[in-house]
Amino acid sequence: MVDNHSGYQLPWSHFVALGRQIGPNGIYQGIHHQRWGMKDQTELLYLDDASLQELSTTVLSCRPVSQLAEHEQNLAKTLASESFAVTTRQTVFYPQGGGQPSDTGLITLADHSDTDNAFAFKVLLVRKTPDGTVLHMGEFTAGDAHPSFAEGQLVSQNIDFVKRDYHSRLHTAGHIIGLAMRLLSSVLGERKKVKANHMPGQACMEFEGLLYNEHKPVIEEKVNELIQMKLPIMTSWWEESQVQKASLNMVEGLQLGKNGLVRIAEIGNIDANPCGGTHVAHTGLTGPITIRKIARQKGVTKLSYEVPVSM
Repeated sequence: MVDNHSGYQLPWSHFVALGRQIGPNGIYQGIHHQRWGMKDQTELLYLDDASLQELSTTVLSCRPVSQLAEHEQNLAKTLASESFAVTTRQTVFYPQGGGQPSDTGLITLADHSDTDNAFAFKVLLVRKTPDGTVLHMGEFTAGDAHPSFAEGQLVSQNIDFVKRDYHSRLHTAGHIIGLAMRLLSSVLGERKKVKANHMPGQACMEFEGLLYNEHKPVIEEKVNELIQMKLPIMTSWWEESQVQKASLNMVEGLQLGKNGLVRIAEIGNIDANPCGGTHVAHTGLTGPITIRKIARQKGVTKLSYEVPVSM
């Protein structure tokens, strides 16, 4: 038995991962984002500090979306044909993936001394290419007749943090539901997680086996108990070999850092999930989690959920 110092005694099989004792039965959350061995070309600063809202960085390229490779253009199907794609050396913008929507915001020139030709780039969509290059896609606002960023130019990134906070609370809520389902295994049975979606209006967690409406109050009670505990949400980096030994549920791949380590999101010391998404600082910051609907299909149960849009 493992004393998690949070009022629970969990029957975990032990293994040591970077000094932490985590059990394979304690990790049901799907692994987000990239495949084994894939590293990012753009430095993703939000991976280590999701509280960052702005950044000064260097432009690597600025091109019309129509000039991108076909597989990159396919990432921008929802945007107007005259949209641009900007790449930078680093980014604080989260690219759509792992069931979480992308950030939006602005990219402006770091030097605003030339106010007559000042312009801004409105980031409407952020996507990551297979080689890990982050494309900030959108449109230029008023200013020069043909606004553009030059390679090597210093720019400022600013994300819409209200939207980021909402997305982070939705993502953390999914992890909390996964943890709650594991803690309820003695009541509901073992429910292995098979899919996650943290999109606004579509957020859901899917589990093996059948659950029904009468289970909804039980799940919500456990979920909101975890919220009241205000458990810290922390990220750490594990060796890939240690993740493999844990026999984790490989749903979508792994998010690797440039050092080849795997990013793990932890809830207190009672839950750990491979994850490349953004999260709030503790469980109490999600706001109340509501289970909107319980649906079943082909032996799988979908728990649709929501959190308040604003706090």
